[in-house]
Amino acid sequence: MTEENYRALFDRASPDRDLVEDTLAAAERPRRKGVPTKRLAAALVCLALVLGVGNYQALAAGVQRIIRFFAGAGASETPVMVVEQADQWTEGDWLCQLDGVSQGEYLLLELYLVSPEMEEHQLATRILQIYADGVPLEQGDQVYSEWLPYDGFAPQGQAWMSLSGLDCGPEVAWREEGYRARVHMPFTYRLPEETPAELTYELLDLEGGGSHTGTLTLTPAETQAAWSDSRTFAEGTVTALVSEDGRQLSVYAHREENDEGQMLTGASLFHHQVTFIGASGERYSDAGEGFRSFTSGHVNVQLAAAPSWVEEPIVAVEIDAIQLVYEYDTWWDGPGGGMVRTQGDATYGDLNWIIDLT
Repeated sequence: MTEENYRALFDRASPDRDLVEDTLAAAERPRRKGVPTKRLAAALVCLALVLGVGNYQALAAGVQRIIRFFAGAGASETPVMVVEQADQWTEGDWLCQLDGVSQGEYLLLELYLVSPEMEEHQLATRILQIYADGVPLEQGDQVYSEWLPYDGFAPQGQAWMSLSGLDCGPEVAWREEGYRARVHMPFTYRLPEETPAELTYELLDLEGGGSHTGTLTLTPAETQAAWSDSRTFAEGTVTALVSEDGRQLSVYAHREENDEGQMLTGASLFHHQVTFIGASGERYSDAGEGFRSFTSGHVNVQLAAAPSWVEEPIVAVEIDAIQLVYEYDTWWDGPGGGMVRTQGDATYGDLNWIIDLT
């Protein structure tokens, strides 16, 4: 729609002056890269025209929130909680790990089964039930950023994969410990309005029978961070948080849409592409210790840690490469063609992104 079209609609409906002023004032708020404010404000005014006079005040009350959602108001608008300590146990020779993170109202938990054997032709199937104060959380399907409740019937099974060649995430450390294959199962849930500090779970084994129960404690990622830095790419903005001692790095993508209609949904780090720099100038790769990777359409947080054996103070953290994941609409010309949601990615290397902690 052109500017002339907007003006014609505006003149024809003559919306309330207060609505227009509130809309434009909200659009002029400081923002990160996203939809141009004037175009967005005009679109929202036209939305008011479509909704009708009776809805003007309701739209005015919510317009600031709408603009923040589309324009990307920043990390502080989306609280990030991490599982304080991943739960680990063994099943025979298998190492099992349940870890996770929440971003806003969504919780992403990642189950790993790790084997010293290849296990190539087997399928692992599990059901994970999560409770907050005894109340089960609603589970959703892993469908991009659209929330679809899990129907309860589709099997939640994944095939075993070789650890060879997997250079992003906890698989690197497990490979170095002699493990050869793993199963990765992500589970997404919707949290209650008040984010719980503690969750209980029951993991059901649909192949061998039996179950495993445990407790997960959520802690705010922001409260662990003393330094914050952001980088804006063509696809959107990524924020890095570093702990007070410099030994923990948290990186996540801002959910925002750029001028091309691409919605940034994830930012992934690469193993050996995060460096912790000591006071002596010595450089220490993350080495796989404490490297935790979380990616889904609802939650995208990456965490890395300095090697535990490093004793000197950390004075800087360097991120050399990052991969961004985004969603966009594209035309599907197959049977029943139309616009469909799809996913793309972009990798940036040689970033020289240094976060100075001095």
